[in-house]
Amino acid sequence: MRRALFDSVVCLALMVWLAACSSGHSSPSDGPSLKANPKTIKNPVASTPESLATGKRLYDRLCADCHGATGRGDGEKAKKLAAAGEPKAPDLTDDKWDHGSTDGEIFVDIRDGLGSTMTGLNGKPGIGPEEIWHLVNYVRSLVQLHGMRPIISSP
Repeated sequence: MRRALFDSVVCLALMVWLAACSSGHSSPSDGPSLKANPKTIKNPVASTPESLATGKRLYDRLCADCHGATGRGDGEKAKKLAAAGEPKAPDLTDDKWDHGSTDGEIFVDIRDGLGSTMTGLNGKPGIGPEEIWHLVNYVRSLVQLHGMRPIISSP
């Protein structure tokens, strides 16, 4: 009798937990679907001073080796890749964006990567969709920091 009661309680708790985890509701920290059109993905994170500061911390830790401290594509790892005949890291401060310029396209580039020289951050411990959106906001701010015209933002 006790075993049946215990099993029932465990089963009920498991069903409640599964229902809560699969409610189908999105939160700002949920990332866009892998099937979504990157051009139409909206940035749910406002470009606030806090977001830019978080994005800068993440950029310095995860991106500056290739893209350089100021985003000009002149980081140490980029120099080594170029010397080995690999593609150079792009300048993130200019108005030329070969892989898309909307927030959603930039998000997908950061999340999924761009071939062998830029691995995506998807699945990296401590990096979820919200952190990637902070990076998008920071990368977007690099253009304005260097006096270039802003790239197109998501509609």
